[in-house]
Amino acid sequence: MRYWEHRRYYRQLILILSLGLAPGAAAQAPPSRGLPAGEVHLRITSSRIQKYKIVVAPLTAEGLGVAESSELAARIREIVIDDLDYSLRFDVINRRTDDLAFISLSSAKDRVHFDGWQATGADYLVAGSLFAMDRQSMVDLRVYDLSLKELVFLKNYPLETAGLRRTAHRISDDIVLNVTGEKGVAGTRIAFAMPTSELNAELFYCDYDGYNLTPVTSDSSIAKLPGWSPDGYSLAYTSLKGDVDLYLADLRSHESRLLQAAKGVDMAANWCSRNGFLTFSSGFLGDQEIFYLPPGENKPQRLTFSYAMDTEPFWSPSGDELTFMSTRAGNPHIFIMGADGLNLRRLTFESRNTTPRWRPRPYGDKIVLTTEISGVFQIAIIDITGDNFVQLTTAGENRDPTWSPDGLHIAFISDRRGGRGNFEIFTMDWDGNTQRPLTKGFRKAREPAWSPFLDW
Repeated sequence: MRYWEHRRYYRQLILILSLGLAPGAAAQAPPSRGLPAGEVHLRITSSRIQKYKIVVAPLTAEGLGVAESSELAARIREIVIDDLDYSLRFDVINRRTDDLAFISLSSAKDRVHFDGWQATGADYLVAGSLFAMDRQSMVDLRVYDLSLKELVFLKNYPLETAGLRRTAHRISDDIVLNVTGEKGVAGTRIAFAMPTSELNAELFYCDYDGYNLTPVTSDSSIAKLPGWSPDGYSLAYTSLKGDVDLYLADLRSHESRLLQAAKGVDMAANWCSRNGFLTFSSGFLGDQEIFYLPPGENKPQRLTFSYAMDTEPFWSPSGDELTFMSTRAGNPHIFIMGADGLNLRRLTFESRNTTPRWRPRPYGDKIVLTTEISGVFQIAIIDITGDNFVQLTTAGENRDPTWSPDGLHIAFISDRRGGRGNFEIFTMDWDGNTQRPLTKGFRKAREPAWSPFLDW
């Protein structure tokens, strides 16, 4: 494709992605239902998440070089504390108690000072050690229920210095699962698009906490809008390296292949976690409509029929419904329809709204979206009934929200630190609390997509 053709398709794609997001003349939306004009709630007061009080003891070293093993033990412990604190499922005693208070408390396997650790206010104790087995460094990890004075979890983890953070994240997720019964997100990743030159953008991913930046594509073109496969081994994305088509990047083989190609713009791929159906938006009929592909098939089935733009489809956790953005009401707004395209209902009635993302199980009760408020774009959530519209961000401009797979966190882009239009990735709790930058030395990242729970 010639350079000018690339630019023409790129402009078309940008127009589709930004339609209705800039202040200016546009059709007026109908009056809001159940939400007074101009009213925006700024905070949610209750997260309804049970928190367990937990303390992480200093990790000891057995039979290893003292200096090296002590440093590794300290780093692992620090990462685990960060992970548990981030999870929202724990009140981490270490966050408000100096380590000097733990010096006299034994956490050794056969000499746990249960009464002393319980006096810290914790319900659970995480303890462990580094040791060598068959020339392999290992982490012995133990979790105790302090009220019962019993060991409730024990596991040994192989430790490679290069993979230290991954080992620590696995430890954290095992603690979350064995104490709460829920999966943790420490082992998850966030994919995004990021410019590599003035004319090119590639896909990357990083750990949930911003570390271990890893390239995914090397198309020497413009890659956009990554979407994770249900197993977490692949990313669908839109690329301009030919027409504006959908491609699939395999994260194990590091190869990409064409996934869906048609005349016009193919974009915004999203998989159903229940049955593997792939939905996306395509303009091959003239205007953007929503289609789906069952696994193993190559003939898309049409879901929407309107003269407006329908795009950004996203499956509900059950797979019975989809949310999407449409301009059929004039301004872009959020709609919900059944998986068969029927039972259409409108969700938003005020302003301009895009990028709807359904909250994952076990919740599934809300949709996060980008909305325009006083001429600036912000992140908000709304019940799937259309009630309780809540603005979550206020600083700078904020867009492109994506849920963590446990439904307790949201990643998004914000220009609050870099100035207007200079976006970087932030994360926050699902209710808008604890907003913090994710990126570690890389900026201009766009369109984050949080992975499902990963087993690798």
